Amino acid sequence: MRKIAIVGFKGGIGKTTTCVNLGAALALRGHRVLIVDTDTQANVAIALGINSFQKSLADVLIRKAKAEECILPARQNLDLLPSSLALFKAQQRMVLELAREEIFSELFVGLDGYEYLLLDCAPSVSLLTVNAMAYVDEVFIPVSMELLALAGAQQFLEYLKTISRTLGKGATIRLIIPTFYDPRRRVSLRVLGALEKTFGDRVTKPIRVDTQLSEAPGAGKTIFEYAPRSRGAVDYARLTETVATMPPLDRDKTE
Repeated sequence: MRKIAIVGFKGGIGKTTTCVNLGAALALRGHRVLIVDTDTQANVAIALGINSFQKSLADVLIRKAKAEECILPARQNLDLLPSSLALFKAQQRMVLELAREEIFSELFVGLDGYEYLLLDCAPSVSLLTVNAMAYVDEVFIPVSMELLALAGAQQFLEYLKTISRTLGKGATIRLIIPTFYDPRRRVSLRVLGALEKTFGDRVTKPIRVDTQLSEAPGAGKTIFEYAPRSRGAVDYARLTETVATMPPLDRDKTE
């Protein structure tokens, strides 16, 4: 099972949009996919049109339920372990636990039968983010075409190195995903160029600006359901092809 965290230190960079549509596209290709929402904003369920559920990740963290008991079917081949506002208090309780940086590894042991596990992470430094980095093998970072988002990606790189030193292991940044790309704007070209200079071939083809990408979550649909011929659908299908055909991770590689 490939375990992938989708992270960023800045909000509004297309993190949840990427997680939902990458997961949906992988599912459409026949892969079994689980999305775990570790963000207290709990936007993944909304984006997938799931409006009510009894159990969430918060119940898992406080040992009220097992992770596999909280999973919801979202689409064919696509399941969701949702978040909720209760995750904020659950995170506070995590601080008191031993080996608190590796709680996910303990509590997610029953999550099998999937080819891809995608974690949507909060845009902040938190114990949940540390747990995600300790649990996954791969990290994808969406970066919107703004200079502040570029700075955020560089900060996260340093943050991941710190986590790796602390834990004695670390996930590998495998993809940098440019989002909100508009070739008519000079800043888009500038930020994309800076990303390619810094991260080289880990930078994917950009996800172009598309109004329908921002509209789809409000309708509770993926971009492939809402506007299957849109730029966003084309770009996320292309990203999914990149992800699905990546060579196996070199586990000796560290960031």
